[in-house]
Amino acid sequence: MPGTVSGRQGLEGLRARVRLLGGTLRAGPRDGGFEVVARLPHASAPAPVQPVQSGSARRHVQARREVRRRQLAALIVPPSIMAGLLGVVGTVYLYEWQTSVLDPADYEQLRPGQARAEIATVLPQRQRGPHVSAPEPPGLTCEYYGTGRSITQFRLDAYRLCSAGDRLVSKDLLTDDSDRGEVPT
Repeated sequence: MPGTVSGRQGLEGLRARVRLLGGTLRAGPRDGGFEVVARLPHASAPAPVQPVQSGSARRHVQARREVRRRQLAALIVPPSIMAGLLGVVGTVYLYEWQTSVLDPADYEQLRPGQARAEIATVLPQRQRGPHVSAPEPPGLTCEYYGTGRSITQFRLDAYRLCSAGDRLVSKDLLTDDSDRGEVPT
């Protein structure tokens, strides 16, 4: 009919709508004409009709999901990587901290003049960096070890053992207080 607006879906569009309602559609020539028969189920409440979504609408929904997924990844991945790195660095630091502690009783037994081979059995596996600043005696080689105080006490005290050749020359307790110019107690 001229001037009639069409959805341009024809019989296929009609068939899809009938199928959404749970029915069947038959269309074809009959008795010199054309017959369209739709059979719909009788129900008290009509079945929900699913809207037909265009291809561009589906792509838009998929693009929005992808953007949300990437935003979520951008929020979760960097902090997760940072937490993992901090965990590894913290574990290594604690391991090195704990394996560089000289037992205070062993420190008390050390005497200047002892041979390096004699004291090597009581020294820890690792040395600790000198966190407390103190001038090194000239001509001596110094090693630094932890004092056994916990890292949670926020103290960086260290034992300093200085030797000349293979002999222990001096031993010192360097404390946070001595770093600030205070006299250790």
